[in-house]
Amino acid sequence: MKLYIKPGLIVTPDEVIEGKGIYIDIKSGRITKISEYFEKADIEIILPKDTIAFPGLINAHDHLLGTYWPRVSEGPHISWKPWDDDLKASELYKERSKIPNFYLYLFGAYKNLLSGVTTVMDHVPHKVNENFINKLPIRVIKNYTLAHEVSPYDLKWGEGIEIEHKKAVELDWPFVTHIEEGFDEESLKGIDYLKQYNALTDHTVMVHGLGLSDEDLDDIAKAKAHLITCPVSNYFMFKIIARLKEWFERNINVSLGTDSPMSGSINILEEMKFLKMAYKSKYGEDLDDRIILFMITKNPAKALRIQNEFGFIKQGYMADITIIKAKGDIYSSLVNAWFNDIEMVILGGKVIYAFSHYKEIFEKLYPQNSFSKAIIDGSERIIIGNLNTIMKQAYDFLGFKKELPFIPIELSE
Repeated sequence: MKLYIKPGLIVTPDEVIEGKGIYIDIKSGRITKISEYFEKADIEIILPKDTIAFPGLINAHDHLLGTYWPRVSEGPHISWKPWDDDLKASELYKERSKIPNFYLYLFGAYKNLLSGVTTVMDHVPHKVNENFINKLPIRVIKNYTLAHEVSPYDLKWGEGIEIEHKKAVELDWPFVTHIEEGFDEESLKGIDYLKQYNALTDHTVMVHGLGLSDEDLDDIAKAKAHLITCPVSNYFMFKIIARLKEWFERNINVSLGTDSPMSGSINILEEMKFLKMAYKSKYGEDLDDRIILFMITKNPAKALRIQNEFGFIKQGYMADITIIKAKGDIYSSLVNAWFNDIEMVILGGKVIYAFSHYKEIFEKLYPQNSFSKAIIDGSERIIIGNLNTIMKQAYDFLGFKKELPFIPIELSE
């Protein structure tokens, strides 16, 4: 089965294409051609002219098991550890524990989907997420090795830094870890520890990096390692954001993540806006919206070693596409987008989220009716799965209706 979709503009993200559409082979889920209309497809979608197709957004750092609300233990803290202790001692943590882990993963998946994210890096040991991720409506990175943090008091994820990094190199996977998430003496030795274990390479993907010195950044740049920033979480926990300008000046590959909503943003849309505001506050200059686009498309694809299939709208690539309503400038349309600006989300060549007037497309793609209607932020949508049922079941586990700002759903009776 073949699908043809024509938005107003296509952002690859390296170039802007006008007047062409995207041909997709639904069986393989891949883009077969970007061109003017030249042959009939089984499903044809001509979108309004004020729409822009971007590569499916990539959330480079999340903890899906922590998808709950509100935030806990506002800082400033000296390191991540006091926050983690406060979280696990809180009444909210006890409340969250009433919900089965799979439902928390569903919360996390739909949180990302409603904001246009098609791929997420869930930073957690494989034994935690491996039974869930194939059952979710979005793509979750499966191939990675990890540590929790590079410090003596980390949570001991994985088999140790040296072994996990060596495995990443052998398998050509990313080695993902928090780094210098704090300012205590041990946190600030993070890069030194990585170098001691020969674990600072182009396979190394580091999150937060609040305490990184100029020397650390020079070492990271030389190693061609990767950094991920989560400014909402960083500001909530530490009242500071990372030294991003210094990261960019060294041409380090930088991506954007949300962290979990219990310390971070409610979604990637909020994260982009806060990043732009916080950068302006810190440096007195604007961060280019095009750079922010790269931080949620091709940059994380490179860091997570999936850049040959994801992060671009190109022939042969997986057809993960996020379509946004244009509001002025091409790139600011994405950075300033909110729930109702997400026109459509396509995952592996299939529409998985759209406004209700696209229902006929879902009926053609899903003859088993594995989709449903949902009122999201006041608008009627069609979405893969049954979000209404999921939320009602979650409320039953809790014993009350819980407002979650990252899933602004109006339940149908």
